[in-house]
Amino acid sequence: MLCNCKKKTIAVLEVNGIISASSSKCSLSKGFSLMNTLEFLSKMADEKQPLHGILLRLNTPGGTAGASEELARSIERVKKVREVPVVASIADVCCSGGYMVASVADKIFANRQSLTGSIGTILQVPNYQELAENIGVKIITIKSGKMKDIGNPMRPMEIDEREYLDDLAARGHQMFKDFVIRRRPGIVNGDEMMDGRPTDAPTAKANHLIDAFGTYLDAYDALLRLAQIDKKEPVKVLRVKEKKGILQKVLGTVAMPSIAEMAEDMMMQERVFKG
Repeated sequence: MLCNCKKKTIAVLEVNGIISASSSKCSLSKGFSLMNTLEFLSKMADEKQPLHGILLRLNTPGGTAGASEELARSIERVKKVREVPVVASIADVCCSGGYMVASVADKIFANRQSLTGSIGTILQVPNYQELAENIGVKIITIKSGKMKDIGNPMRPMEIDEREYLDDLAARGHQMFKDFVIRRRPGIVNGDEMMDGRPTDAPTAKANHLIDAFGTYLDAYDALLRLAQIDKKEPVKVLRVKEKKGILQKVLGTVAMPSIAEMAEDMMMQERVFKG
């Protein structure tokens, strides 16, 4: 017979795609919304809301520095306020800002063919000066500050501008590294692991960027153990409710359930079947 005790509650956060403060409303499928997730986490921080653990499902190449840090710190805040374990599961890729988010977890699982790491910052400034000259286009810039049009693609970059941007990228990189090191002090070969390179899962495990090879289900089981939840106990799963984009509403698109949702349903059905 199934237990009639009060259900334990865990939150599942799926981070799919680029982590950004802005979100596209012209999408045919469910996408990651930072604001929806932050609002969800704010509710999870409320001690009146039952919560026994957080499971992160990550499939992201990263994103903007500010948005990635905001998400990571918001998850960590809930973790500390509610005193609950956090486990991360990496699907295909979890790089750059995605790894910043993963680093707040107590345990990180990854599939053997996953990619992770890429702990670095990047600034790319295009230059169209030669093209503009060839087609006869001229841009007149009126500015009130020396650096106001830094990165202007219609002129060469000055030496002091390049030095400033180099310093900006270096400081951002150092903050990124400091963030990760405080949460993953066991990382070895840090000079290589934090020079911006993406790594495969075996390399990540050997250098302690991740803790174990495993699937979403392995991460789920690990969270239950850390939360001291018996596998036979009924578990309530809370998820972020994503809003449909404009194209979904117009075309009536129905999003397919995620792998995580299907796996979870299978586990619950198996428990009910076994009694």
